[in-house]
Amino acid sequence: MIENKKIHLFEAFSWIGSQHKALSNLWYDVLSVWISDWYIDAIIAYWIEYLNIKPKKINKIETINFLKNYSLSRDSKKPLKSFAGYSDEQLSILEQVIKKFWNLDINYIKWEDLVEKDIDLFTYSFPCQDISQQWKRAGFSKWQKSRSWLLWQVERILQEIKVINPKKLPKYLMMENVKALLNKEFAPDLAEWKQELSKLWYSSTEAFIVNASDVWSAQNRSRVFMISKIQGPTKKPLSSVLTASQKQGGNITLPSFPTQKINKKNTLWSILQKNTEREKFSTDKDVEIIKQHWRWNTWVKKGFIKWYTTFNAECYVYYKDWLAPTITASWAQSRIKYFWDDGNIYYLNALEHFILQGFDKKFYNKLKKLNFNENKIKFLAGNSINVQVLEKIFGFYLK
Repeated sequence: MIENKKIHLFEAFSWIGSQHKALSNLWYDVLSVWISDWYIDAIIAYWIEYLNIKPKKINKIETINFLKNYSLSRDSKKPLKSFAGYSDEQLSILEQVIKKFWNLDINYIKWEDLVEKDIDLFTYSFPCQDISQQWKRAGFSKWQKSRSWLLWQVERILQEIKVINPKKLPKYLMMENVKALLNKEFAPDLAEWKQELSKLWYSSTEAFIVNASDVWSAQNRSRVFMISKIQGPTKKPLSSVLTASQKQGGNITLPSFPTQKINKKNTLWSILQKNTEREKFSTDKDVEIIKQHWRWNTWVKKGFIKWYTTFNAECYVYYKDWLAPTITASWAQSRIKYFWDDGNIYYLNALEHFILQGFDKKFYNKLKKLNFNENKIKFLAGNSINVQVLEKIFGFYLK
């Protein structure tokens, strides 16, 4: 239990701080004691929102020479080769963050950085590239290096803290990843991870699925979560004390989810912004909708554009009085199309992507002032955790 509503937070693979945002919305006094990430845009976004860091005047050559010593990425996938294109304001914020924490790369964070931080909540939304349906599915085995293997750096950090001072282990851990994590092919990797957590004195729930639409978000977005709580070697597993009503299909679910109903409060219509710029969909071919798809189990309704492209995902057009589909950082799901009242088809803009994930217009405007373009903001939104889902999880487990 987190007492007095103060919480020391470590967000591993922090991105733009969905966890921080959710805890703040629940009226926690949140102190970010550490983050880890290497994607420059996400690092900048995190700190202009949660520490309100302001740009300072810099010597650009000196700043770049300083930043070259650290693991950073322009696209979140490959190491950075050049700082070309970054403004003085962006580089200034990045320099300030790195000087505050020094090690943002999960591979280099050591127990010395954390053992005196009294971490209440350690969250880890480790890379999904080797788990997701869209990528090579190498898994996250401890014995085979992959992007998703970075999960095991979390185990290393916790093990180092336990050896030096076990009383300083974080009170709670929270894992998040894509739904495919629960596929049978990854079951051995997940079982091994839970076994290692047990050795570290953590009792864990079963991995459970939450759809953002279950908490009245306007998006059909299912993700996997697992909560671990420090118990010591003699305590009962957390999963053993949960009631039968909290278990369904072998996964522990959150209680009191409303029965999904479609109304204007939780549909695509509810997040569409008035008086804002939006891109109109156009093609040199005739737009003809040949069929409509209703997915009653996910409350998604979409049409299919005939003759547009052979890549089916690009052909879907969504109805605004139903749920939005899962937005992503790239591919067709970062270019969601929907029918509007004037009979035309438009794309969701970056602000609407942001709002779908539970962030607000003020955060969006801060990014725009730092010259983040629409595609960059969509990318940041697509890789984020839905804030409303986190509010529900934290409200249940941290109370």
